[in-house]
Amino acid sequence: MAQGKDQEIAEVRQQLHEEVGRLNRLVEIAEQLNSTLKLDELLSLIMNSAADLLDAETSSLLLLDDETGELTVELATGEPAPAVEKQRVPPGVGIAGWVVENGEPLVVDRPQEDARFYGGIDEKSGFETRNLLAVPLRTKERVIGAVEVINKREGAFAEKDVTLATALANQAATAIDNARLYARLADAVVTSRLSYRF
Repeated sequence: MAQGKDQEIAEVRQQLHEEVGRLNRLVEIAEQLNSTLKLDELLSLIMNSAADLLDAETSSLLLLDDETGELTVELATGEPAPAVEKQRVPPGVGIAGWVVENGEPLVVDRPQEDARFYGGIDEKSGFETRNLLAVPLRTKERVIGAVEVINKREGAFAEKDVTLATALANQAATAIDNARLYARLADAVVTSRLSYRF
C-alpha cells in the first residue's frame, strides 16, 4: 500500500516538475519575443519554440494575405520545412484555414479522416501528418494567421497542449504585429526624410 502511494506521489511530482518547466520555458520565450523587432528572427523563434515546447516533430506558421485571403506558410521547422515554406493555401481551406475563419484552436487526431484537412502540402513534401494542433494568431483587432504543431512525439495533443500553444500564439501575434508596425514606421520615416530633401 505505502509503496503504491509513494509511486503515485513520485509521478505527480514528476508531472508537476514538467509543467513548471514548460511554464518557465513559455516565460523565457515571451521575454525573447519582446527583445527583437526583426520579423525573421521572431518567426524562427516562435516556430522552434512551438515544436520544442509541445514535443512535436514539426511546426508551421501561416500568415494571412489580406489581399488574396490565402494563407502562406511563412516558416516551417523539421524535415518537411524546405518543401512547404512559401506554399499557399486557398482561403478557408485546411485545418489552418478553418482556425483562421473561426478564431478557435483545433486538435485533429486523424487528419486524413477530417474533411477540413488539406493534403496538398503533405503531397508536395512527402511528409505524413498523423495528428496536429492548430491555434489562431490573434491580435487585438483580428486573426492574422495560425500556428500548426504537427505529430506529437508521444501520444496525442491534450487540452494542456492547447492552452500552452494558445499562450505562445498570443505572444507571437503581438510580437509579429509590433514588428510589422515598427517596419511601417521605419519606412514612413525614411520616406519623410527623402521627401524633405526635395
